[in-house]
Amino acid sequence: MKQLLILMLITIAGAKPLNVVTSIPDIADMVRMIGGNRVVVTSLATGKEDLHAVPARPNFLPILNKADLLITLGLDAEHAWLPALAKSARNPKITEGQAGWISLEKGITVLNKPTTIARTEGEQHPEGNPHFNVGPQAGHQMAHNIANALTRADPAGKSVYSAGCDKLCEQICAMETILAKKGAVLKGKKIVAYHEDLAYLCAYYGMIQVGTIEVKPGVPPTASHLKKIEEVARIQKADLIIHNQSQSAKIPKKLSVSTSAPVVKIANAVGAFEGVNSWIELQKFNLNQLLKAVK
Repeated sequence: MKQLLILMLITIAGAKPLNVVTSIPDIADMVRMIGGNRVVVTSLATGKEDLHAVPARPNFLPILNKADLLITLGLDAEHAWLPALAKSARNPKITEGQAGWISLEKGITVLNKPTTIARTEGEQHPEGNPHFNVGPQAGHQMAHNIANALTRADPAGKSVYSAGCDKLCEQICAMETILAKKGAVLKGKKIVAYHEDLAYLCAYYGMIQVGTIEVKPGVPPTASHLKKIEEVARIQKADLIIHNQSQSAKIPKKLSVSTSAPVVKIANAVGAFEGVNSWIELQKFNLNQLLKAVK
């Protein structure tokens, strides 16, 4: 209803809104903040799913068919489901490699670039870890990349997009001041992750990842691997065991019992939990979850 109202107001004013589709709601939130009334935004994922395996829904194809831009995280984050969908939508301008397909990794300091590429290493990302939306440090660059993409598609809206980007970056700066102060106690904390999706969060707060519950990215844990991780967690004196909303809590809870390290459930996307309705709220929520477990 809200998007329809915006569309009607812009149509009355004589300008056609930019129809933007995003892979995840984190990006959609930023696009709305930056684009204001010049954009209509739809996120394909709800934020509750595994980013790498978002289930295709019947309405995806008509949504993509009408899109002016398709904005993704990039670094093959959505490669298992989105490129094929975009191709099937019969909208050539938003297929991968075309001007309407936007990846946000440009200018971001990418972590975990693999030195060896092999099928035996699980779900690898050749260009590096794509989960930069989980950490606070990529916010400014994501905002600028979005503003630039909107401006290229709609040059007449440049002043709107520039002002929207500046406003969002001011809010991110204010957020970072709070996070830095509150999150200082996390420096040096040792964590066990479920999947290789906490690299940016760990780097921002100075936490140290000592292992993952998955054998390798995307490869479910075996009994022998879990035994090994349990031993590592004990020897390293892990402080936290972290998983997100799309991952089962069963194994982290078992590992917590045997190691005495508390379990923390974080959000890896906007919309993962009630009240996490923006990217800034996502960052604050995750810090609070970590702090509650540490204290």
